[in-house]
Amino acid sequence: MIGKIQNENELNTASGISIDLIYLVSCAVCGVVPDKERIKKMDLSGLFRAAQFHLLSSVTCMALESAGAFEADNFLMAEESMRQLAKDWKDKKNKAIRKNLLLDTERRELLAAMEREGIWYLPLKGIILKEFYPKAGMRQMADNDILFDSKFQWRLKEIMESRGFQTISIARGNHDVYEKKPVYNYEMHTSLYGRVHDEAWAAYYSNVKERLIKEDNSSYGYHFSDEDFYVYLITHACKHYNSGGTGIRSLLDIYVYLRKMESALDWNYISGELQKLHVEDFEADSRRVAKKLFSQEVNELNEREAELLRYFLGSGAYGTMKNRVGKKLHEYQQDGEPIKAGTKRRYLVGRLFPDEEFYQNYAPFAYRHRWFRPIFIPFRVVRGVLRNGKKIVREFKMVVKIKE
Repeated sequence: MIGKIQNENELNTASGISIDLIYLVSCAVCGVVPDKERIKKMDLSGLFRAAQFHLLSSVTCMALESAGAFEADNFLMAEESMRQLAKDWKDKKNKAIRKNLLLDTERRELLAAMEREGIWYLPLKGIILKEFYPKAGMRQMADNDILFDSKFQWRLKEIMESRGFQTISIARGNHDVYEKKPVYNYEMHTSLYGRVHDEAWAAYYSNVKERLIKEDNSSYGYHFSDEDFYVYLITHACKHYNSGGTGIRSLLDIYVYLRKMESALDWNYISGELQKLHVEDFEADSRRVAKKLFSQEVNELNEREAELLRYFLGSGAYGTMKNRVGKKLHEYQQDGEPIKAGTKRRYLVGRLFPDEEFYQNYAPFAYRHRWFRPIFIPFRVVRGVLRNGKKIVREFKMVVKIKE
């Protein structure tokens, strides 16, 4: 049952676990108590793993708790394994709530420091979206994303490090990464899209500050209009969809935002902007599927929508290596035939000897000084093996095995 879709076999879009996952999420965001008899028939261990894969542990826990599934006198709790599962599930929820609170507190202090320094900023994505969910912590956060005035990139590094953050990366791509224990992860964006992303998107957002609205009671804080926030939400989801994939939480974000905002939005404006960015079809498909999944109404997915859902379900919250590898191989070979050995060799050579775009975005010194590349390439290989040896081996095996 997807939302209230009944015919699983006809739709052939998901396993029973995935369907139960969507059902519980739908109940949580719509304020509906899940059916207790249905919960008794669920594979809760498999459901917990699926919820983790899609970063939906907290919202599913809240749904199950609303039905009393984890109460001591519930027969589900008779088994020790189930009691441990309930504990693990509630731990995930409590950690999600705690992390959101900690990120919010740290962000307020960080933005106050940016105000003092005269650095304009724009909170992005989950920072805004989590407020549209019915309960605190329902939308789990991996990090906080903030766009800021790139002229202050190195001054911001000093600010972050003075606050105890470790600089993970800076001046590589379109965002800098900072981390601080126990849970503070911040991606500070110098632009919304860079050279490795869609050219139309990079151009559209190149002067993004011109379309921002100044926050009340703030000298340097900004926000999108409701329409522009939705347009950015769609391009961001599409970016992940087109690379390693994105999971059903992206569809849930769309549903939750539109559930509150749809009737107030200027859809003529949105339609025009989506066309400029070439994402109008992706948006229309995603919006339809999101509503059918989470609205608690009886719906059926057509073939196109079912295929879209399969991809979302198989991608998890942050995409998969299989999707990324497959996409790149099909960029090299676009004839629709099974992937040939020559295409795989081209992929592997490209991973070992990156193109100019890679150097420009991720190794600027080597981009500017070509003489350094014979040193950089073996250094990159050794560093990659030491840091991500198992991941590299897994990627190599995946390339060898992939057929289509």
